[in-house]
Amino acid sequence: MHDPTTLCSPGPNEKFSINIINVVVASLSLIGSILTIISYSIKKYRKYREIKAQQQQNQSTYNHFQNNLLQTPNGNSSFSSYSTNSGGSPSKSNSPSSKLPDLIFFLAISDFFTALCIIISQAYLIGNIKSYSAQTLLSNYLLFSPCILFRGIIQFFFLSTFFWTTCIAYYLYHQLSSPDKEKHLLYIFHLVSYGIPLIIVMGLGLSNSFIEDPSTGWCESGKEFEFIFWFLPLFLCVALCAFYYIRLKRLFRLKFEYRLQVNERLKQLDNTISRRLTLYIVVFIVCWTPDIIQHFISFFSTCNFYPLMLVQNVLSPAQGIFNFFVFSITNKVVTINAPNIAKESKRLLSSI
Repeated sequence: MHDPTTLCSPGPNEKFSINIINVVVASLSLIGSILTIISYSIKKYRKYREIKAQQQQNQSTYNHFQNNLLQTPNGNSSFSSYSTNSGGSPSKSNSPSSKLPDLIFFLAISDFFTALCIIISQAYLIGNIKSYSAQTLLSNYLLFSPCILFRGIIQFFFLSTFFWTTCIAYYLYHQLSSPDKEKHLLYIFHLVSYGIPLIIVMGLGLSNSFIEDPSTGWCESGKEFEFIFWFLPLFLCVALCAFYYIRLKRLFRLKFEYRLQVNERLKQLDNTISRRLTLYIVVFIVCWTPDIIQHFISFFSTCNFYPLMLVQNVLSPAQGIFNFFVFSITNKVVTINAPNIAKESKRLLSSI
């Protein structure tokens, strides 16, 4: 039986075990993020090679028709026919490509730096807590320590993963509801996913709002700042992701309602695509719900429930490895004969 006091006030051994769990899980996320980045880069390079090969083939065909034009008395009609049917010159496809892989790539970048900083921070804390917490005064008012530095960097990239995941959820819904209107969307996503975290972290750092918790050695922001600049963004992002998750599933069924009613195969396809579209959202909600619960409890009680802290410290840093598994699954694009559903699946799920 666990001592009730230990359950609400974990001792040094329990806190040390949490640090070790953080390092182990963050290491798995680091590996998962690297694999996602490598997989994305390889597929991007292959796609680039395919486009270049297609352009060279088009150029060769174009040159062939130009030579025929010079040699054939009635070459104008031949050239005109080629221009009409083949475009007349090498060109890229006008069909819009999905931005989803790019969003996943940027999410993986944030996952990577989050996991890397957690590993370095926790290893530093475990190895030399005195040096980790040692503070110096910069510019006569600004406090600095490795603890504060790592806290700021980790909070920045964690917040970035919140916003990137929310952007992915919005993008999937946007693509299904109005796919032709996405101009400047990627720039807006960058501004939101990097700009807001940067403003929050810079504000907390410059106001000396990161303070050390003597019981753990970690640096945290004050309770009111933590509510506004951590709990609130996290809660809003989880709520938005849950909203888009529900809307996506409903919208997909409404869009292809008739086909799904008359074709059993398309019903199975609907379930497959719906699951793959929303897995990133599900992973985010699962990983961060324990953190929301833990913070909600802490606002009304001094109890730090140890079992919940364990679950929180297993799931929160694990988003990178879970996202890699999702990335692997969603790259298995479904191939079918129904034109409209096939178009949606390729546009929304295609890797590049």
